[in-house]
Order: sequence, then C-alpha cells, then structure tokens
Amino acid sequence: MLEVRGLSLLYGKAQILFGVDLEVRQGELVCLVGPNGAGKTSLLRAISGLTRLEAWLHRGTRAGEIKLQGKVLFQGRRIDGLFPHEIARFGLVLCPERRRPFRELSVEENLLAGGLLLPKAEVRPCLEYVYSLFPRLAERRRQRAGDLSGGEQQMLALGRALMGKPRLLAIDEPSTGLAPKVRALVLEQVARVRKEGVTVLLVEQEAAQALALADRAYVLSNGRLVRQGEAKALLEDPSFQRTYLGL
Repeated sequence: MLEVRGLSLLYGKAQILFGVDLEVRQGELVCLVGPNGAGKTSLLRAISGLTRLEAWLHRGTRAGEIKLQGKVLFQGRRIDGLFPHEIARFGLVLCPERRRPFRELSVEENLLAGGLLLPKAEVRPCLEYVYSLFPRLAERRRQRAGDLSGGEQQMLALGRALMGKPRLLAIDEPSTGLAPKVRALVLEQVARVRKEGVTVLLVEQEAAQALALADRAYVLSNGRLVRQGEAKALLEDPSFQRTYLGL
C-alpha cells in the first residue's frame, strides 16, 4: 500500500534521513520507533507531503535548501512530488504531533475542517463515527478547542484526521504528554480504527505499547533504519529490550 524507497532528506548541509526503505501493507498496523531526534517525524512529514510544501514555501529565501531524494509510492502511485492536500485526496492522512487544534474554533468546527475534502453527503456520517470513537468530543462539540485538556486535544487531532476518511492514517506521537489512563484510551482507539479497516503507520515514543499493538515495526536511529521485523519478535529480543525499552 505504502512503499518508501531510498528516502533521503537534507536541510542545507544537514542530512536528516539516509536512504530509508519502508513498507506498509494494506490492513496492517506498522509502528516506527526510535530515540528522540532519530528522524521519525521528518519521515512522516516527507511521506505526507509537508516537506514538499516547506521546500516550496522557502524557495528563493535564505533558508537552507531542502532536498528530498528517493521515492514514495501510495497504492502504486508516486506521491513524493505532491502537496499534502493532493496526497490526502488519495487517502493518506497525517495526524501530526503536538495536536495543533484550531484553538479559537469549536470542537465540531475543527472536525468539520478535517472533512473539507469529503463529499457533503459523507460529512455527517463521518462526524457521527468520530463521536462514537470519542464520546468526550461529542459532549464538548460546542466548546472552544483551545480550552480542552491535552488528552481531549489528542482525541480531537485523531478525530480531525479521521474526518478525511483515510485509507492509511499516519499518526505521530499520539501519547506524548498524556496521563497513563488517557494514553491507554487513545491507543485503544487507534487499535479499533485499524480493526475497522484503516491501515495505520504509528510513530510512538512509548515503544513497548506501540509494539504490543503492531504487526511489524521499524527502528530508526540517526536517520537510518537499524532494525525491522515482526513486532512480537522485537519485543522479545533481549538486545532490543536493553537498547530501546531500558530493560
């Protein structure tokens, strides 16, 4: 479904990604783990078109030149030269890190913004689906998004991404800064979305929890893929436990 081939990313003279190869098959939940600064967010931004947009916005400025090399294919179509809204139309949607709600808008207005690319007839059913996943959002649908708690804002970020009816949902660090109970709820709903037919690529700092949900996993370190395999096998591997789980 998603194929990343030899992806390298440079910001001026600084290289962030080095020839990354990654695959996500339809129906899978694949997680990408690694230490802070490994390049996980940069990889998701490249896949979803945000790096392409950033390069376009900075053209002709003094900002360091942004170069993206390699190929990204989604359902057999090359997408690494497209902008985010074009990629989203094909069904690859990013739920970014740090939530990023439209703070002055209501919860429901934020969700409707996520559904702008949908045909009108599909907006209301999709909205009700999101409310079924996160009843808290339904309770607060008229509330200003900037007044939500961190956990509620993460639910809103996931809901807004789901309003795009993704075929593949890329999720960046959904549990960051959340209390354990809220983190468990959010990851539980990620697993539910996958069971209901959405393919998921999950970047998560809490490696043990992510691997417990995933079919397969990739480990990124200093911009390079250093491990990959079945999630269960990685969880049981002593060297992986020592290096990435602190066991």
